Amino acid sequence: MTISDTDLRSRVLLSVQRALVGEVTPEMRFIAVEISRERIHIIVWHDGIIDESISGNGGNFDGGAITQVVADFAWPERGDPQVSFEFVRCDFPHRPDFRGTLVYGRSETNAA
Repeated sequence: MTISDTDLRSRVLLSVQRALVGEVTPEMRFIAVEISRERIHIIVWHDGIIDESISGNGGNFDGGAITQVVADFAWPERGDPQVSFEFVRCDFPHRPDFRGTLVYGRSETNAA
């Protein structure tokens, strides 16, 4: 059974939103997802030094949020997209070069 691009997009966005519950840290400024039939790529723009225990393969984010998304798309050999992620350092107040669909943004205010 083939799903439409709209159905895939909806499934991916719901999966990522659910996976982020309880996994977002205060240093995570924005999170976006790039979606194609071949790949789901999650991008985390992070404020400050990126701790390998959170961002690395097997780290907290990979072991929590990413594992949940992989579980929702567990059959790449049957057409499910591969799941990947990256952390990008982008300190406040700099604006990231957004790409993909934004799924999370922390509240930020400029100090006067």
